[in-house]
Order: sequence, then C-alpha cells, then structure tokens
Amino acid sequence: MSYPTVLPPASTPLERALEQAAAGVLDMPTPVRDVWSAWDCPEGHLPWLAWGLAITHWQTSWTLQRKREAVADAIPYHRRKGTRAAVEEVLGWHHPAFQVVEWWEAKPPREPHTFEVRAPADVITPDFLTIEKASAIIADVAAAKPLRSHFDFVQVLEAKARLFLAAGGMTGSLSRHDYTTVHDTSRDWSAVLQTEDGEPIYLPDGSDVLETA
Repeated sequence: MSYPTVLPPASTPLERALEQAAAGVLDMPTPVRDVWSAWDCPEGHLPWLAWGLAITHWQTSWTLQRKREAVADAIPYHRRKGTRAAVEEVLGWHHPAFQVVEWWEAKPPREPHTFEVRAPADVITPDFLTIEKASAIIADVAAAKPLRSHFDFVQVLEAKARLFLAAGGMTGSLSRHDYTTVHDTSRDWSAVLQTEDGEPIYLPDGSDVLETA
C-alpha cells in the first residue's frame, strides 16, 4: 500500500522510501481521540497509553477490564500519590490485611517521616508472601509513598488471649509460658537515604550507604 507523498519532486528514492515506511507506522485506523480513551483504545495500544500516563503499577496479567480501569484512574491516582491513602490503596491491590503504621502510631514512636508496612503472619502466610511478591509490594509502596518518607516492610505475629470462667466441680490448671525477645542492633534503615524505588543510596566508592543528618 502506498501513501500520498508530501515530499518535493526533487526528493531522493531513499527519502520517499522512508516517508512511506513512516506513513505505514503512523497509519492508524482508530481516531486519535479514541486512542487516548481508556474505554475506546484498542487493546494492543493500552500498554502504550499506560506508559504515556506514567502508570507504574501496570501488570500484563490483568484482565482487559482491569487494565482499562487503571488507565481511567491514572490522573486521579497521580493526585492521590504521596499520601497514606495511596499507600493503603496499592497494598489493597495485593491483600486487604496489610496494615500501615505511621511513626506517631507506633509504640514506642518511630523516627518522624517513617512508617511500617505490616503483614499479619496469621493471615498473610509465607506461601503468599514470596520473595517476588514482597519485591512487587515494596516497589508499589515506594512509588506511592511521600518522597520524604522511609518505610520498613515487616511480618508480625500478634498473640491474642481470652479468659474463660467456668462454675461447678471442674478442676482447672494454670500454665505459664516464658518468651524471650531479642534486641535488633542492626542498622537503622529509616535513617538511610533511599531512591524513589526504596533502594539505599551508596557512597561513590560503594563502601557504605548515605544517611540523613
């Protein structure tokens, strides 16, 4: 198929060939206004539209409906980025049981502008929280969090107890279990400078990481 030329008569064969090749690439049967529509864009063009709208959480495994919803929500989502609501939103995509605990909510309080992403071990099991899954969650949180905030991703086990009383001639027993705790003396990663993807920033010689003053 040949396309109408806009080149002058003195153009070279190479120039005319390049023009035809470029015209073939740019020949789109779909109107441009539809290509920029989340609901009318051809399925094959959706990843490019997502890239054009700077969607960082795109997954090729999503259904077509989910992809269109993500594109339609791109601009509103960019308005929510940098807030706790945005962090909780991206965590909800992975599992509804994830918890966000900000520095002033922790006991004892953490350093300002830090927070924890907690995964309850009794709900979010190791077979779900694989290394690949954890890496994807950390990347999504790093893209959604406030730029100045640092976070830790931890799996927690909460123990809950109940007291039962019974009347009558029943005998009972009382048992005591002792637990020990270990103080973590490793580096305080909340004080380490990080990139937008949550990776630590190293010194030029790679000997150590940069920390906040």
